[in-house]
Amino acid sequence: MERDLKRDEMDVALEEAFVIQQQKAQEKDIEDREMKIMAMDTSHMSPETKAYWKLRRRDVMRRKLFHDDGPSNTDWLNDENH
Repeated sequence: MERDLKRDEMDVALEEAFVIQQQKAQEKDIEDREMKIMAMDTSHMSPETKAYWKLRRRDVMRRKLFHDDGPSNTDWLNDENH
């Protein structure tokens, strides 16, 4: 019985460690993609393509500056009562 309890505790700990490792890997992937977006050389691109990458950069900056993980921090600007 005690051995089973220890094994269950070990399984839970391993699962938690795996989840943490997966989260860190996902965060690194996001960071890598954002770095590529920010470093994109648009000097040789068409105006439309430049506009696209400019919007992507703006999105990255908004997430970094405002820690945007939910609704916009400026939603109140669109409120008709103000």
